[in-house]
Amino acid sequence: MKKITLYCFDYAFSSVITGVLDLFSLVGVTWNRIQETTSAPCFQVQLASQDGHAVRCLNHLSLQPDAAITAISESDIIFIPPIGANIDRTLENNAAAITWLREMHGNGSQIVSSCTGSFLLAETGLLDGKRATTHWGYVERFRERYPRVRLRPEQLITNEIDLLCAGGGSAWLDLSLFLVEQHFGHDVAVQTAKALVIERKQHSQAPYTTSQGQKYHQDAAVLAAQQWMEAHLAEKISIDRLGERFGMSSRTFKRRFKQATGDTPLAYLQSLRIEAAKKILESSRMPIERVTQNVGYEDSSSFMKLFKRKTGISPQHYRNAFSHQQRR
Repeated sequence: MKKITLYCFDYAFSSVITGVLDLFSLVGVTWNRIQETTSAPCFQVQLASQDGHAVRCLNHLSLQPDAAITAISESDIIFIPPIGANIDRTLENNAAAITWLREMHGNGSQIVSSCTGSFLLAETGLLDGKRATTHWGYVERFRERYPRVRLRPEQLITNEIDLLCAGGGSAWLDLSLFLVEQHFGHDVAVQTAKALVIERKQHSQAPYTTSQGQKYHQDAAVLAAQQWMEAHLAEKISIDRLGERFGMSSRTFKRRFKQATGDTPLAYLQSLRIEAAKKILESSRMPIERVTQNVGYEDSSSFMKLFKRKTGISPQHYRNAFSHQQRR
């Protein structure tokens, strides 16, 4: 039996804490009951907080932990739920837990995080030089705070064996089943998914991502170029000549744009156009050919390939999943 510790703190997401608690408590139990065989629990689950006192979650639900972190020196897995309040304040308030996480990892514990819980994990320094993911809406903030982490925001799960991260929303379900498979094999993971009616199918959070603008910088000329691209994205735009419009050589413009935004001008323009296409697909039944033209492309085939490369799904698949008409 593996021991898993759920680290609880004020303003965490209670749905993830209780969901993880239920899921791991039922591995080897629910399926066995359905099959009328002897239950064989695979995990022993405990809740822990920094001081052992009750925590008040984001939705005001109070949870009473089983122990303080100072009483826990061994655990196969430590699970960090999402941060639901001010991230900086949460990190400050959990300084002792950050030290404890480092120590537990040194003692052999596998540390995993869900959504914005990755900030707590990254604060330990354990993710430096390693892959991680987080909620797509906090990507730029994460990159700014932890430049040494190899952030992979398009991935739903990043696996560094002893350090794992899940993306936003319900990605904790995929992470939990991944951990079940990692520790007890494919068959047990499939049995758990079937017993709890969990569909394992999404491998990327790219379809849910929206452009954050990447405008939190101080380069006025680059900001003006970004705003111009937004206003003219349906037109034919020459990246090589765009710098001239803002008083720079093509080489200087590309260098400054990359330095300010983290993206090349071409990649940024593509992101703008994909975002515009998403909005059209969500709100209309416009044919894909016209969508292509409305966002500045001429070849529908090339556009569809770009769309799939950026989002992980085709334009039609995206429309089926997110169209306003589809939800009526």
